[in-house]
Amino acid sequence: MKCEICDVNESIPFRCNYCNKVFCSLHRIPINHSCVSMREYIDKKNMVNSYTENSNLRVLFKIKFSKLEILHLSIATILVTAVGMSFNGFRNISWQFLLIFVSAFLVHELAHKLLAQFYGSWAEFRANLYGLIVTAISALPFIPFKFIAPGAVMIDLSDRSKFGRVAFIGPLTNLVMGLMFLILSYKFAGVGYFHIGTLFNSWIALFNLFPFGNLDGQKIFSWSKIVWIVMIASSMALFVLSYQIK
Repeated sequence: MKCEICDVNESIPFRCNYCNKVFCSLHRIPINHSCVSMREYIDKKNMVNSYTENSNLRVLFKIKFSKLEILHLSIATILVTAVGMSFNGFRNISWQFLLIFVSAFLVHELAHKLLAQFYGSWAEFRANLYGLIVTAISALPFIPFKFIAPGAVMIDLSDRSKFGRVAFIGPLTNLVMGLMFLILSYKFAGVGYFHIGTLFNSWIALFNLFPFGNLDGQKIFSWSKIVWIVMIASSMALFVLSYQIK
């Protein structure tokens, strides 16, 4: 479909929640395409920005998803889950493994969305066609390097610090979950899905921290190099430790 402004063909276009027209990633924000419902957008944004901290906390519990976002999240979650199952060659499929793979991806993306909304930003997940294709290829058991980047949460934040924190919160959730699985792995030795939980979460955190492209690592690196160093060192340590589990 073509963008209403620049006629660029978008395989996975963005539909404005206000005027319901289709745009490219550059013109997706209402202010960038001179939305006919601009007043509604500005009033809503001003209302969000005028909230007190307590009001912002209430926003966290009013998370909303568009139908398009749910579709994109569903497709991306299925592919990421397939990549997770490919770690053991699809030999052991159970609800525990499925829960680990689904939560590792969804909690990461929802953390981005929630924090962005807390800062008063529009935030929705959008899949990327090339990212989906490469993620699907990574789900093949014989592919040694796993590429997990089916899409990202698109936000509208100009504040560099807030933008960096929104990027930071995603890998942080995987580090926290991975550490929890690591502790459980030592406490309950021999339970395979705890080991997989540690490995998968540490890999998602590590991969997303690579400082290039549209990955979280690039945004964190631009915001705070110290935070990026601590984060990538922690994820590498967790990834290495996941291989020490017997």
